[in-house]
Amino acid sequence: MTNGTVVRSMVLNDGYIIALDDGMISWRPNGGRRTNYRLQYPAAVLLGMIGPTGYCESVIIGDTRGNIIRLSLPKLELLDAYETAGNTVRSIWRVSDTSDRLLVGNDSGHVWLIGRDVPDNCVLLFKHDECITSIKTHQDQITIHSGWSMYNYDWQGVLKSNHSSSDIFEYKRIERSNRRAKLLQKKARNTAYGGMLDLPIIS
Repeated sequence: MTNGTVVRSMVLNDGYIIALDDGMISWRPNGGRRTNYRLQYPAAVLLGMIGPTGYCESVIIGDTRGNIIRLSLPKLELLDAYETAGNTVRSIWRVSDTSDRLLVGNDSGHVWLIGRDVPDNCVLLFKHDECITSIKTHQDQITIHSGWSMYNYDWQGVLKSNHSSSDIFEYKRIERSNRRAKLLQKKARNTAYGGMLDLPIIS
């Protein structure tokens, strides 16, 4: 029996996975017995991996010390284990549906490529200046989110474009100002009509 606090969870068709703050990973099927696997460090990220059957056949776990662990489902047997820089893993992305290569972003801004067919199983691609909260690939670019800001890099780490949080908030501020102005105009018109109803009728 485990008494830890749930820090991450993932719901699947046949059950759900929870990760506890003591490093425990637990597969809880809709029917049948639970299966547990204890990691050395608590999980920070979970990613389900769909196999050739079309079902989720394994789970990728990034922990608070930069380790990437792959466990089979539903047995939770260890399939792969990789080490990065020792910082908390914040985001994991599967490069393609036909590849086991993974992009990994951590809280210090490092972007890693890992996989069995990667040289030394782990390659540091480049470093972003901020904590990475989301990472994904689109065509030939790697898109990184740091909070509200978005950055597009090529695979050599060259920044191609970015949309900063200040731009986003400025756009929202303008939208709010426009809505407020429209509401004030409407209120002023309604007030003017209301005032006309109070005028004395002279015949």
